[in-house]
Amino acid sequence: MRHTNRLKYKIEHGAAHKGVYLIHLPDRAGAVLELIPSILLRQSRYPREQLCIIGMAGDRAGALELIRKIVDEVYREQHNFDIASYLQIDRKNTSDEGTGL
Repeated sequence: MRHTNRLKYKIEHGAAHKGVYLIHLPDRAGAVLELIPSILLRQSRYPREQLCIIGMAGDRAGALELIRKIVDEVYREQHNFDIASYLQIDRKNTSDEGTGL
């Protein structure tokens, strides 16, 4: 995806782009990854500060493929689906960090 840093900046500041999908590491038991259209972040009530974004793609198919690759790699390396520990993300502190982009 071209201009990734510029997209990150715009998304962090509420200027989401239609067609860009974010991959979020949820803080719920049993959830692996969530796919969020970045356009949803423009809604004033969307809980942006609780997001832990670990990836983004230019379209839905690309985002789903990236999710598949992440899950495959984590399982291959750890024989489980604990993506947070694989990425060394402390879920207790992510709520203070914003989107994590």
